[in-house]
Amino acid sequence: FNALGVNTGYTPTYQWRLNGVNVGSNEDFYTNTSLSDGDEVSCVMTSTAFCLTTDTALSNTITMSVSDPVTPLVSIDADEYGICEGELVTFTATPTNGGTSPTYQWYVNGSLAGSDSSVFASTAIANNDKISCVLI
Repeated sequence: FNALGVNTGYTPTYQWRLNGVNVGSNEDFYTNTSLSDGDEVSCVMTSTAFCLTTDTALSNTITMSVSDPVTPLVSIDADEYGICEGELVTFTATPTNGGTSPTYQWYVNGSLAGSDSSVFASTAIANNDKISCVLI
């Protein structure tokens, strides 16, 4: 967070507040890596300028919106589990925490296959082939 004061004088002081409690040091910036959802951050600047009607200024309050971290996951399913050689089989990837526009990379036995789609279809699947999908 950065405080940008007006009429600060030569040596203003800064008192940062987190949820109304004094925090930070006498700097025009404040850093915090453990904020929670709903935390409120503000700053009180005390000016050393001359001819002021008041020497303190309270900043606006910023209310933090902090989301919990998520782990993307993908599961795949096939429309058929027992097929004859040369028969079409379609695999579908179902993402969890994939975001608004995930990308997909399909693999057959560890080799690249398919395109950027949640669906992969092939007539070249052989016995014991391993199909996988990476969600990005």
